[in-house]
Amino acid sequence: MFSKLLKLTFAITAYAPVILICWIVSIYNLIQSGGNISFIDFSNFKITDLINRLNLIFLFLLLVLASWFILKLASNKLTRNHIEVKSIKSSDLNMNILVFSYFLPCVEVYKKDFIYLIAWFLALCVIIYINKGTYFYNPLMKLFGYSYYEIATKKEVTYLMLSKQKLKNTNDINAYSQLTDFVLLNSSNPKM
Repeated sequence: MFSKLLKLTFAITAYAPVILICWIVSIYNLIQSGGNISFIDFSNFKITDLINRLNLIFLFLLLVLASWFILKLASNKLTRNHIEVKSIKSSDLNMNILVFSYFLPCVEVYKKDFIYLIAWFLALCVIIYINKGTYFYNPLMKLFGYSYYEIATKKEVTYLMLSKQKLKNTNDINAYSQLTDFVLLNSSNPKM
């Protein structure tokens, strides 16, 4: 299983789409108001320039790369364990509701004052902290070709499993790597 820092980083990467939406809204509003699109101006640099929403694209890309790196690290370095699965069901349907709820707050963020943004950011930090050790859905996993499955083991423990393979039968899963306490990565060899 990952260290606490990697688990926290993996949970944070789930919020990359929120950052992308904030960036898109900022660009759109800037264009609508007739402003110029600019990034950090190092010749006239102020610390407040770092939180300029136009620079959020760099944070988004950094989180996407971190997510990809964590998945590669998991598939190459984490211990593969044997598992006996009792039941399996697709959990991708939950993703639609989650994605909508991720993006809903972003629609109005650009119109709010600085205090609102700080409160929204603190609430997001609390949600990230809570999610780091639990089930959580990361929309970036769909970008990398993974699907979510809810599996129950023969020991009556339920996990969320990420898999690139389409899983229809409990015999399709025989090995896993543990990403967080309740999120597993399917490490089974595909059946020919």
